[in-house]
Amino acid sequence: MPNINDSALATRALIIMAHGSRRDSANQEFFQLVERIANQSDYPCVVPALLEQAPPTLLQAAQKLPETIQAIDVYPLFFNCGRHVEKDIPAQVAELMEARPQADIRLLSYFGQSQELSNLVVEHINQQR
Repeated sequence: MPNINDSALATRALIIMAHGSRRDSANQEFFQLVERIANQSDYPCVVPALLEQAPPTLLQAAQKLPETIQAIDVYPLFFNCGRHVEKDIPAQVAELMEARPQADIRLLSYFGQSQELSNLVVEHINQQR
């Protein structure tokens, strides 16, 4: 499952988190999105994680990373600053920091904070006209 361009040299990783679903097809759709992002990203290693409902959890995703990883960025793919963004994800990131004390772990801003989000929505709507 990890998209690792060169695991022997990888020192940075990106874990993209989504909510997760009981429906496998919904989770598979997210995993495919993460793969497309990985192919466009300059991170040498990009993996998905799900907050709840299905694996992999954040810790499980991090455990699949190569041992050479020294820095992990966690990106919440969430629209709003609800309970998950405000409390649940930071709590899981704290657990990850405890589990991998040697790694530099950063929690990035959630997707909904992007100033470009409205442009993406308008573009997507206009493509369907």
